[in-house]
Amino acid sequence: MKIFPLDQSTKVTDDNHEWIPSSFESFISELTNIKTHCRNIDHLALFRGHRENNWLLDSTFVRYVKEKVLGVNPVERIKKDYRFSVQFQRLIGGLFLYKFGTRTVPHKVLFELAEKNEIDPWFEWMKRIQQHPNEDLGTLQGSFLIDWTQSEEVAVFFANESRHTEKEGSVWFADITAMGKVLHQDITVEEILAKFQNAIHSDIPPGLPLIFYPRKQIKCEQANNQNAVYIAQMDLRSDLAEIWRKKEMELNNDEKIFIKLNLPKNTNKQCAKWLFDKNITNNFIYPDR
Repeated sequence: MKIFPLDQSTKVTDDNHEWIPSSFESFISELTNIKTHCRNIDHLALFRGHRENNWLLDSTFVRYVKEKVLGVNPVERIKKDYRFSVQFQRLIGGLFLYKFGTRTVPHKVLFELAEKNEIDPWFEWMKRIQQHPNEDLGTLQGSFLIDWTQSEEVAVFFANESRHTEKEGSVWFADITAMGKVLHQDITVEEILAKFQNAIHSDIPPGLPLIFYPRKQIKCEQANNQNAVYIAQMDLRSDLAEIWRKKEMELNNDEKIFIKLNLPKNTNKQCAKWLFDKNITNNFIYPDR
């Protein structure tokens, strides 16, 4: 995707990955322009909202390990020389495989449903703890899935939810089509876990992030309302933005795989009204509550 801001007042970083609108109106204009551009070139766009714009595109599992195991600020990257060492890959990969497959497995009911309805039990289990983290029992929290949405309005909701008035939020945009063949509707999470395990045991990179949207899923009103799609952070050493930057360099075609659009501070009320007018409310986002 090749695109630049509409509004001349919107500041951009040198590499055009971060856009900083001057107002809420400009933010909405830029957001709409990004979605329209993708639709016009027939590219699949996904969105994700953060209430603090310094948050990285890390999974809950990675953030937990960084903070609780390594004592590292979860919004910072681990020192590069250690992060890309064999020792760190074995550590974080081993912890992940310990949680998924050794310490815990999907409930037998999910396996029974899988036989009858051809669902993916491992995906359904990870999806459940993404939507309902209070059900994620045990010491290690989260999975390698990161929640995204096909709705820019839902992403704006999460960017504004519980946001401090003096802090900027952000809406991340990812051009899935520009990434190549990363959307998977037929491969199972169990197969992906096997590939992940092989990579960890062989001391090789686990690969690019994968997008999961199985053809058959257990009905979940909350996930449906959020228009959720899940991206698997295969290489737990790097957040998605870092990985996608490397992919852009390999493609060398001036395409941007992602953009971070900042939601200006002191716009909470404007944002809440805009969402309310579109019926994006707490009851809609969290119907299970």
